[in-house]
Amino acid sequence: MHCLNNVRTAQKPLPTGSRWRLLPTGWRCKSAVTLLALFSLAGCVSYPSFPEVSKYKPELISGILAFGEVIEPAPAAELLTMSADMHKFIELAGIYDTNIKGTRFRRLMAGLIKGGYFSNHYLQDGTYSAAQTFASAQGNCLGYTNMFVALARQAGLNARYQLIEDQPRWDIDGGHLVRNNHVNVIIDNVGQPGRPESEVVVDFNLVRADSEFAQPTIVTDTFAEALYYINLAVDALSQEKYREAFAQFKRAEITDPGNKFVWNNLGVFYSRLGKRDVAQRAYEVALSIDSKDKSALAGMAVTLQVQGLYEQAAVYEKRVARYQHKNPYFHYAIASQAFAAEKFDEALSAVETAIDLRGNDARFFALRAATAEELGMERLMRRSKSLADKYAHLKKEENLRPKAAWYSREEVNGT
Repeated sequence: MHCLNNVRTAQKPLPTGSRWRLLPTGWRCKSAVTLLALFSLAGCVSYPSFPEVSKYKPELISGILAFGEVIEPAPAAELLTMSADMHKFIELAGIYDTNIKGTRFRRLMAGLIKGGYFSNHYLQDGTYSAAQTFASAQGNCLGYTNMFVALARQAGLNARYQLIEDQPRWDIDGGHLVRNNHVNVIIDNVGQPGRPESEVVVDFNLVRADSEFAQPTIVTDTFAEALYYINLAVDALSQEKYREAFAQFKRAEITDPGNKFVWNNLGVFYSRLGKRDVAQRAYEVALSIDSKDKSALAGMAVTLQVQGLYEQAAVYEKRVARYQHKNPYFHYAIASQAFAAEKFDEALSAVETAIDLRGNDARFFALRAATAEELGMERLMRRSKSLADKYAHLKKEENLRPKAAWYSREEVNGT
C-alpha cells in the first residue's frame, strides 16, 4: 500500500552523496495515499459527520469529474490462484505426507527458505499476485503475502492477511512523500513447541511493530485485494498515467467499497488534477468511513487551505497537530522542505527534533550533516556524517541478512 503526498518539488537536492548515500527504510509495503499537512496548531474539536456522501460517491468514482467520461475499471486480478509450479512445490515439499498442521507449516517454511524466498529479493514496486511472486521470487510485502497465503491455504492452514499500521514513516521520493505501512500473514493453531494452539505470524520482512504506535488488524481477502489495486494505481499516478491510475482505483472501490484507503487515494488523485473541491468530497467519503483517520484529516486540511477556506481548515489542522508533532518523520519532512528552500536554520531545528524523537535513522543524520555544512558548522557536520554512515551500515547489514521469520502474534503486538 503506498502513498504519495503533494509537496513542493525540491529546489535543492536532498543530501544523498556517494559517501553517505541513504538506504531505504526497510521492507515495508506502500500504504494508502495521503497529503502531508505541515501545521503547528494544537487542540482538539468534535468530529463532523458527512451525511450527504452517498449522493456524490457514484460521481466521484465514475470518471466523469476527472475526464468528462465514464472510465471502465481495471480488470480483476486472480491474486491467490495457484500455478502448476506452486502445486508441484507443495508436493515436493512433502506437505501432503502428514496431517499435522505444525509439520506442514514447518515443511512449507523449509521449502521456501531453500528456494531462496527469504533471501532479500524485495522489490518496492513488486505488487504481484501469488503466482507472479512465486515465479519471480521477488516482490513487495503484499506480493510475498499473497504468495504465502495461497500456499498455506493449499497446505490446509488457516492463513489470513494482517495489516500493520505502524507509526507513519514518510520517505521522500521524486518530490513526493511516500508513507509506508506493512502487511504480513497470521496463521491459527499451527502448534509450535510449547505453544500447541498458538497463532503465528509469517513475515518475509521481519517487521516488528512498534508497540506504542502499531495497530495490527486482521483484514479480509477483499481488503487485501483492494490494496493490490491501490498499489498499482499509485504506481501509475506517480508516472502521471492518470487514466490507468483511476481505473485501478475504481477496481479497488468495486472490490472493497468500504476501504478508506481508496478514498484517501482519490483525494490525492483529484488534488493532482487541480480539482481541489472534488478532492474535498473524496476526503469526506474517507472520513465518513473513519472519522479519525489521520491521513484523510491531513488531506482535508490541505485541500481546504488551498481553496482559501481557512476557518474550516483550522478544524482539521487542530486534529492532526498533536499526531504530527510526535512523529519524527513529519519533522524530517519539514526539514527536507526547508533545506530545499535553502532555509537552513529552519531545517536544522526540524531535523534536530526528528533525531530527538527517533535517533537511529541514517537519513536524519545525513540531512543534518548537509545542513550543518551549509551553515559552516564543521564539527556537527563531521559527527552527523559519521552517524549517518553508522546507521546506514547497520540497515544494510539488516537487509542483507536472510529473513526466515515466523513468530508468535504476541511479539507483533509488543507484549
